[in-house]
Amino acid sequence: MSETILETIQTLRHRAERLEQEAAELRQALDQVAQVLESPTSVVARYVIANETYEITQSDVDAVKSECARPWTDSALYELAVVKKVANKLRERPTEAQNEYLFKTVEAIRAAAIADGSALDTEEEAVIGE
Repeated sequence: MSETILETIQTLRHRAERLEQEAAELRQALDQVAQVLESPTSVVARYVIANETYEITQSDVDAVKSECARPWTDSALYELAVVKKVANKLRERPTEAQNEYLFKTVEAIRAAAIADGSALDTEEEAVIGE
């Protein structure tokens, strides 16, 4: 009978140790989640544009939201925030680099428009189409 009681006590101690370990792990995970939720700088979206990664934080979204005259969806606010970040990054470049980037962007837009048929390729096509 005393062996059964000792085995039961040992089993309960092992179980208590496992539960204490699990509780400690749960507390740690809960603390991590609480830190993320409390931090206004937590990343809410990532965009890769021209091989550069732009991270959008909740504070970026809040700043854009405060500048808007009317409400927008979250995805629209994220995109406005990334546009603002890209623009700020471009302002840091020398004027020549800004002009080159603008030229390449316009050419890429033009090429895409020609490819999908929404733009004309030459001046002759513009005259023929009139």
